[in-house]
Amino acid sequence: MNSMQDKKNELKQFGFPQQILSRLYRLIDKNNYKHHVVARENFVKENKKILPVMHKLIKSDYKIIRKEAIKIIELIAHKSSIPEAINMLEDMESEIRWIAAETLIRIGRDSIKPLLDALVANGVSYYLRQGAHHVLSELVNEDDPDELKQLVHDIKYSIKNSEVIPNKAAHVLDKNTF
Repeated sequence: MNSMQDKKNELKQFGFPQQILSRLYRLIDKNNYKHHVVARENFVKENKKILPVMHKLIKSDYKIIRKEAIKIIELIAHKSSIPEAINMLEDMESEIRWIAAETLIRIGRDSIKPLLDALVANGVSYYLRQGAHHVLSELVNEDDPDELKQLVHDIKYSIKNSEVIPNKAAHVLDKNTF
């Protein structure tokens, strides 16, 4: 089991100022729920100004740090976080992947094209496809092109035939502008 001190040591390696570090320590302190919640709320209040810090933290080795960072990114829901949220769709932890998908949903339709680009680049990734399906199922509507609606269906049923997804996503991108 990883100690709090190990997590603090990793946070120090990111090179953040002491003022940010002390707030991050409270954020990951699960033994004091009140401090934890207040720390999260205070980071969210900083809006997009704090996003560069959170974008670094999602690269942490520790689940709690990655989870808190992506949760703050989700609550801020700024489109500058789309690439990081897409990358987090492939995290080893399902809870983090889910929060990353919810982040893209909260950001909205600006997420569609970058997500399709990611499917073109790595659509054979099971976790990416599952996250993309969740996001696109929420964002795609009846007014969207038939090719995009078909892609959502195909992703859902592509377990045995995943190699077709990159080509289908490329086809959607070629025929449409987002």
